[in-house]
Amino acid sequence: MDEKYFGAPSTTIVITMKEYKQYLVNSFAEKGLRGNPAAVCILEKQAGWPDMADMQAIAKANNLSETAFCLPIVDDALSLQFEIRWFTPGCEVDLCGHATLATAYILFLHYFPHSKQLCFNSRSGRLTVTKDADFILTMDFPAYSLTEVTERDEIEAVKNAIGEVSYIEIYKGIDYVVVFENEDDVISFKPDFNSISALPGSYNLLITAAAAKEKNKGKRPFEYDFLSRCFFPKEAINEDPVTGSAHSSLAPLWASKLGKNKLTAYQASERGGLLHLQFIENEVSDLYAPNNSPPLSRVQIGGLATTE
Repeated sequence: MDEKYFGAPSTTIVITMKEYKQYLVNSFAEKGLRGNPAAVCILEKQAGWPDMADMQAIAKANNLSETAFCLPIVDDALSLQFEIRWFTPGCEVDLCGHATLATAYILFLHYFPHSKQLCFNSRSGRLTVTKDADFILTMDFPAYSLTEVTERDEIEAVKNAIGEVSYIEIYKGIDYVVVFENEDDVISFKPDFNSISALPGSYNLLITAAAAKEKNKGKRPFEYDFLSRCFFPKEAINEDPVTGSAHSSLAPLWASKLGKNKLTAYQASERGGLLHLQFIENEVSDLYAPNNSPPLSRVQIGGLATTE
């Protein structure tokens, strides 16, 4: 992608004497200081991937929950096929929602303003992002199942991480998911990051609850079906402001609990962010699975983004 055709990058970052074009985007936000900020590095196909150490150094220097690196699959200014990788300040991760949304936003805004869909190859498979007339971006992500935790040692470890808060259920998938009894406990929860870091294995912690619509009707600036907060101290992110990928697990859970597949979610961090979700169960699609593969469930995750 030749820069002469497109808008200039917002900043340039230099690591080991190499320059990289970089943008800062707030995902799941309609204005600045909301949503989740991500850095986006748009790479040139001819240059290829930077050294992994350089990408990690850039992510550490940015000190954001995620930095995305995007590389065109072919050296063609009209190609809408990319590879994408995501780094926290501490490690590379398999999937990141808000940094994917941020990357798509930059590509649509500066590089492909007339296009409506982009495709990314990633460590979690092929991901698509579409753009509607209002510039709402919708990501198509894999759905992840959860299993209820029944082992006593695991339950005690999670209870130690959440303290005295009343909960309904504990699940695990990629991370532990704890369903609290009410949304006020999610909002007021005070995390002990040492206890969360002590959870078994690589598991971090998501907390969630259904919205108490009648109790708070008319008191919110917007309505939602459930809310959550996400803590990833093992990945050098104490609390992630808005976590798109976490909703690959949360959307199927709440679709089952609430009996509907279209959901609105709010992540109740200090910055906060709204996500529009659709759980698509057991969809057969050649786009994601080879012939004769079992059908795959997907989660569509939509939201706004801004560079303001």
